Amino acid sequence: MCSCKQDKWMDWKLQNEMWLAENATKENVQTTTSGLQYRVLYAGNPYDAKPDDASTVIVSYTGSLINGYQFDAASNVSFPIAGVVKGFAEGLKKIHVHGDIELFIPQELAYADSLPTTEGSLSSTFIPPYSALLFQVHLSAVSK
Repeated sequence: MCSCKQDKWMDWKLQNEMWLAENATKENVQTTTSGLQYRVLYAGNPYDAKPDDASTVIVSYTGSLINGYQFDAASNVSFPIAGVVKGFAEGLKKIHVHGDIELFIPQELAYADSLPTTEGSLSSTFIPPYSALLFQVHLSAVSK
């Protein structure tokens, strides 16, 4: 009998996959080829900057899991876009400064089947393996 990490979290993985499948059918939710789901609440002014891979951003955000558990929140925090999970970086590139977006990040674009460490992550609290990450994000500034 295997007591490996994968077996322990299979129900959670399935719950996350089912949640994302249902979420993809909701109004105004878009899905990219990578699997990122997002809903632009306000795109920002098209004349303002949009982040790219070399950008440093200032954002305010809340991050939660599909069960409603809020694992992180921050206001006016600055970081290089290259230093966050793939789905968060991809989503930020969808809006301009002063834009607001909801991100629904599948586990493949987040921490996959591993437990995140505090180094290089957005959160220092527990996020189970296979978790979809849900973010509400406001982009305040972009610099290079």
